[in-house]
Amino acid sequence: MSEYKNLKFDVERSEFRAMMGEKCPQCRQGNMFKYPLWRVDKFDKMNENCPVCNLRFEVEPGFWYGAMFVSYGFSILLLILLGVVIYWFFNDPPVMGYVVPITIISLLAVPVNFRISRSVFLHLFGFVKYKADLR
Repeated sequence: MSEYKNLKFDVERSEFRAMMGEKCPQCRQGNMFKYPLWRVDKFDKMNENCPVCNLRFEVEPGFWYGAMFVSYGFSILLLILLGVVIYWFFNDPPVMGYVVPITIISLLAVPVNFRISRSVFLHLFGFVKYKADLR
């Protein structure tokens, strides 16, 4: 039993949790965005560098254009899910029964979609390695 004493399960620093929490991919502690999500007027304001490990988030000029493709994928997934939910729960309403709620929900999801897309893109395609010794 004593050989397990030094094991440390660091669930707080899992890559998935860091991605969804919009944390730095290198230290998984620093926030990528300056303001909380509920500040809808400033949802897109990012830190240039990680406040903890000083990693530059924009890996190269134009890096964030790739996040648009991730955002597009999330938007299509949302559109399909909402279409299926409306079809099943509202018994296939007329076309405007799809267009209006999907448009409204998609517009309300823009801040979340923007942030998560950038976070996922940086974590998956930024080629930044996690450094556990940064604390």
